[in-house]
Amino acid sequence: MMMRVLVPLLFPVLLMKAFASPSSSGVDPASPCPPRWLLFGQRCFAFYPVWSTWSTATSLCSETYSDLVSLHTPEEHQFVRQLTNTSVWLGGYQAQQNDSWFWSDGSPVRIKSWTNETQGKTREGGACMEMEPKGGRLHSAPCGELRFYICCIRANSRSAVIPSSSKPGIVPGVSLFDVVWSFSNLLAEEILYSSPFLGELQSGILTKSCYISFVQQEALYLQRVSNTLEALISSQQEMDDTTPLLLDALEHYSSKKQSLLTSRPPQWLLYSLQSFHSVVLKEPVYWLVALSARTSLHMFLANTLSFHKPKFDPMLVSNSMFRTLYHDWKDDITWTQRYQKVIEERQNQINVYQAIQIFREHMMNQKNFFKAVTCDTEDES
Repeated sequence: MMMRVLVPLLFPVLLMKAFASPSSSGVDPASPCPPRWLLFGQRCFAFYPVWSTWSTATSLCSETYSDLVSLHTPEEHQFVRQLTNTSVWLGGYQAQQNDSWFWSDGSPVRIKSWTNETQGKTREGGACMEMEPKGGRLHSAPCGELRFYICCIRANSRSAVIPSSSKPGIVPGVSLFDVVWSFSNLLAEEILYSSPFLGELQSGILTKSCYISFVQQEALYLQRVSNTLEALISSQQEMDDTTPLLLDALEHYSSKKQSLLTSRPPQWLLYSLQSFHSVVLKEPVYWLVALSARTSLHMFLANTLSFHKPKFDPMLVSNSMFRTLYHDWKDDITWTQRYQKVIEERQNQINVYQAIQIFREHMMNQKNFFKAVTCDTEDES
């Protein structure tokens, strides 16, 4: 079982440098675009199903030396419309000095289909341009709202975003899943012992307000990630052994919907959603690595809490809530094993450094999530 106590693994022992040929790196040397970007005219385009504000989307595009997409011809508009079936941020924004509209690459907005029609009230943060899925209508929207987005970059500008053809691998007989967990197991323990919510859960005095906070915060995460998963699955050009598991994960996430908080998305959630930017254009197996962080933590918590279960008294609300969470997390043992199986079958094609980084980043998301769960110790049990 993965959650046995693991001795910290030494990188020099586990990892070996496998220098792949250009053809095995997954990059077409003849393509003027980065992997998984689409060429149109003299530019490359990529749809990112990652929930972001307009300014965050601009920053995330810049990480790949690209810009939020600008449209200069009807043909470009028609092409971009085909990249998504949901509302997305484009690069247009309204300058505060004179209310003129510009693209994030600095050029003025001159496309004729732009109506400058505002949808909803523009709150603090200004007005930015979004494209609707129906008919590709362009209009302004509050920049602080969350949308998916499209980045673009000039063709032949691949050097900044192409991964190295050098692919670190795993020595034979070692599980990649055990490796990624070994670099995050101490973080899982930190989550267990630093979370007020988990502290109340272990003590058997979990308050109702603390439990409700947990359920609502998790519902926010599951709803947004469900939308991302749905967009990712629909964008897959070919089905492989990851597809059934991704479809099952989508159904599982979607079935967990609860009553959502109506306030603005909390900061921990924004950071968690933004972390998918580095994953969504990779091979689907990396999506599984990202998803497995949450279920692995739940598996760890279920195994740990099994030694601290309070005596179940059906008259105590706290024990009833404990039992619900405990059984949910026990169910995630099966999910973790499913993720582990596919990841290990693909581990010879996975960049180990990237897998460790992705897993740990999404484990950090879980740490921020558990830290955000509000527990009022004076509330009634």
